[in-house]
Amino acid sequence: IRDLYGRLIDGSLGTTGKLRTGGDGANMQSQGSPPTEKLVAFFSGPVELDADGKARVDFDIPQFNGTVRVMAVAWTKEAVGHAETDVIVRDPVVITAGLPRFLAPGDAATMRLDIADTDGPAGDYKLSVATTGDLSTGDKPLPEKLTLTQGKRQTLSFPLIARTAGDASITVKLAHDSGTEVEQTLYLPVRPAQLPVTNRMVVDLKPNGGALRVDKELLAASVLDGASVSVGISQAAAFDVPSLLMSLDRYPYGCAEQTTSRAMPLLYVNDMATSIGMESDPELHGRIQDAVYKVLSYQAYSGSFGLWGPGSGDLWLDAYVSEFLTRAREQKYDVPAQAMNQALNNLQNSLGYDQDVQDRGSEIAYALYVLARNKKASIGDLRYYADTQLEAFSSPMAVAQLAASLALYGDTQRSEATFQTALRLAKASTEYDYYRSDYGSPLRDGAAMLALAAESKPVPSIVPQLIRLVGRERADARWTSTQDESWMLLAARALKEGNDSITLSVNGAPHSGGYSDRVSGSDLEGRPLTIANTGKTPLQAVVTAVAAPVEPLPAGGDGFTIDRTYYRLDGTEANVTEAKQNERYVVVLKVYEQNNWPSRLLITDLLPAGFEIDNPSLVSSAQLANFSWLAQTDAAHLEFRDDRFVAAFNPNEGDGDRNITLAYVVRAVTPGTFAHPAATVEDMYRPQYSARTASGMMEVKAE
Repeated sequence: IRDLYGRLIDGSLGTTGKLRTGGDGANMQSQGSPPTEKLVAFFSGPVELDADGKARVDFDIPQFNGTVRVMAVAWTKEAVGHAETDVIVRDPVVITAGLPRFLAPGDAATMRLDIADTDGPAGDYKLSVATTGDLSTGDKPLPEKLTLTQGKRQTLSFPLIARTAGDASITVKLAHDSGTEVEQTLYLPVRPAQLPVTNRMVVDLKPNGGALRVDKELLAASVLDGASVSVGISQAAAFDVPSLLMSLDRYPYGCAEQTTSRAMPLLYVNDMATSIGMESDPELHGRIQDAVYKVLSYQAYSGSFGLWGPGSGDLWLDAYVSEFLTRAREQKYDVPAQAMNQALNNLQNSLGYDQDVQDRGSEIAYALYVLARNKKASIGDLRYYADTQLEAFSSPMAVAQLAASLALYGDTQRSEATFQTALRLAKASTEYDYYRSDYGSPLRDGAAMLALAAESKPVPSIVPQLIRLVGRERADARWTSTQDESWMLLAARALKEGNDSITLSVNGAPHSGGYSDRVSGSDLEGRPLTIANTGKTPLQAVVTAVAAPVEPLPAGGDGFTIDRTYYRLDGTEANVTEAKQNERYVVVLKVYEQNNWPSRLLITDLLPAGFEIDNPSLVSSAQLANFSWLAQTDAAHLEFRDDRFVAAFNPNEGDGDRNITLAYVVRAVTPGTFAHPAATVEDMYRPQYSARTASGMMEVKAE
């Protein structure tokens, strides 16, 4: 959580903070970028006193102006005591900066510096302002010196212009002839004005010299900074591990399903790295362990899991997260025993009263599979479903999970027959059921069947047919969800053999075996990649680029419409093309879903850099009496970030279309000219259905 109250406190005097203005953000849910400033919180540990009862403790205080509290606790065998005092810590000249939380390429903001001579000598100070990253202070020259008077304050404003995305910083230095020097470094991320877009290409490499060149032309219509390009060559292009990993990594939100989908295949990535030409990731263990702890934070007291927080009612999600925890424990990750037992007990309890195979087959089969993997399923139940109820299961993945469960208990004959049934069901499913609630798609089902079959012992005879089935589904799928990508990665383990015969030439150097590489957009500009197939069999290369487009995408979409309107607090509509500094605006987002099936929606509104979210508690705000017509739709999850507003919605009840209305308040904070990004809506598990508003430019005019 990150608050903005520090920006309201005058730190130049080093006194206890006093707010210059009010605020009502106590209930604010915030997920901002991590603070770049170092925290001023230090602990010495036990320190032994000398014979006089004294000790010296030193702390290296980072860049800081204000008051710190020094606290000490002392004890002997007979007594204990404590004391505390406040100490002013500040530079002789205090520099306070007012600048936006972020910028976008092309933005021009005004930065304000308040310079207070609190303890430094009076007189002339040499001023220098240096920037890193592609950030400039414009053409207007800054004064070479400032004349300061002790106890007085001066204000200096100058422009900041961002050219390309990336991390940037501004360093302000003041130097006096007496030797007094002050330096302040401020960090400013520059974020693309558009959300990244994923493009995937499959390129045929003919035998005996078929070549591919990947250079900056691939990203000619994209922003190079922040862009990533992956290249993968293996025997099966559909299972390109580098591109699947990169696509999963691009998703910036973290519900229980998305966190699990990103982390579960990582359990096995390092094991596959050698065969696919990837380097092992030394930081993988920490990422997976963090994901374990994160999904456990979504666990309710009953052992169930919610999508965006502790919750219940979604047995398929319960089983999915429980499988991840099971696999993580098998790989020796720290999974608390009590949490794991609660998750498994929840699955057992759910199966005790949920017997509706016709409508709930996907959930029942998944829960049985996870219990079987933990040796807690009833073999009698598994045989009953396989022998008498198999035709009631409508999902090929569910049937394959029953087959894999039987294999875990050594019932090879039933397992093989059930896998065959799953394959027949997948081939017979010609139309996608949009009303299914298991986050799935035909591609996901096929990949899950292949992953489960490849893990079963003995391996079922249908694996080659499943590989061809999944390859066809992947070729037909233009868009993929986190579910598709996660299970495709798990299925890729079935094909880890067979790349030994590949021979390539990579930038003129011979290479044997599978190949993969991931290059940033900026590196690609100076380091193009040329790959040739020097073998006797044809190959396919998968090139995937994740990058923000240079030119804004036009308004429009498929399956949804979305509108964004701004209002003043008096209820009148506002045109924020020219906004006034310190003016508050109500942003109203309206989404109309044109599909009549249940959807899990994600709505994202990227802010212009001159705006900051002001009051998330919109409905309870007494200042919004002029918006009696505003009836907000309850969201499953809300985020108020530094650079965006995010809302997520669970599937609607019933089969009808739905309208969604959302609102939040922004304040025009920083003067300047800024990109005004589009607001977007998407179906998280059918990403082909999405919509966006128009984008453009806007200006915040100084008071």
